[in-house]
Amino acid sequence: MDIQHYPSDLKVLLNGMFHELDNIGRSTAGVYRYYNDKVSYYLKIQPTFNELEKEHEIMEWLQHKLPVPRKIYFKSYDGFDYLLMTKIEGEMLCSDYFLNNPEEAVRLLADGIKMLQSISIEDCPFDNSLETKLKEALYNMENNLVDMSDWEENNRFDTPIELLEYLRNNKPKESTPAFTHGDYCLPNIFSKDNKISGFIDLGRSGIADIYQDIALCVRSLKHNFGTDDYIDLFFKHLGIQPNWEKIEYYILLDELF
Repeated sequence: MDIQHYPSDLKVLLNGMFHELDNIGRSTAGVYRYYNDKVSYYLKIQPTFNELEKEHEIMEWLQHKLPVPRKIYFKSYDGFDYLLMTKIEGEMLCSDYFLNNPEEAVRLLADGIKMLQSISIEDCPFDNSLETKLKEALYNMENNLVDMSDWEENNRFDTPIELLEYLRNNKPKESTPAFTHGDYCLPNIFSKDNKISGFIDLGRSGIADIYQDIALCVRSLKHNFGTDDYIDLFFKHLGIQPNWEKIEYYILLDELF
């Protein structure tokens, strides 16, 4: 989107900065990097339907709890949401370095999940339980927000409604609730100095079964490394045995997002 269409106060904030399109990851938002010799910001622009509004609220709640971006600016304007935030230091876990060092990436991915799960959910206002997720999935389906061209090759369902009915009728028992990222894949996790340095794309974060993140991480490992070889190592670092029923369920659920 051309800067001339931005809200006037946002144009003032970005005046004189260089910019470039950021096309890494699977975000449905337009993402732009704005920078000069002093600072670097990221701007997400998305048609207004609450996800960016929720993302900036989650980021604010997570300040001093997790390494996440800091909101600089948020506004809904002329049918679009605009979220400007600080840059996370480090490299994405899908960078060339980590793709060439998969065992290090797997350890860090497990560390990131443990960091998320360490957050107290006692006062967390963000509910991502299956009941909530299935309602959001229905909204996405009814508003033509489901992209079937992006479905997994082994998805056995012909239509979103057929998949949604299966998910409604085959809900696994939710156990071990924790704070979850909601879209836990390699492009959304950063590392610096051999440890997790930050998390981005937080609009789907909230309280859910731990397998919300574990399942999407398993999928991301397969996609990024082109093999299942590192799945056992991932679960070894987590210190748990995989529940494949839940992994399949949460991967299918994500097809509607």
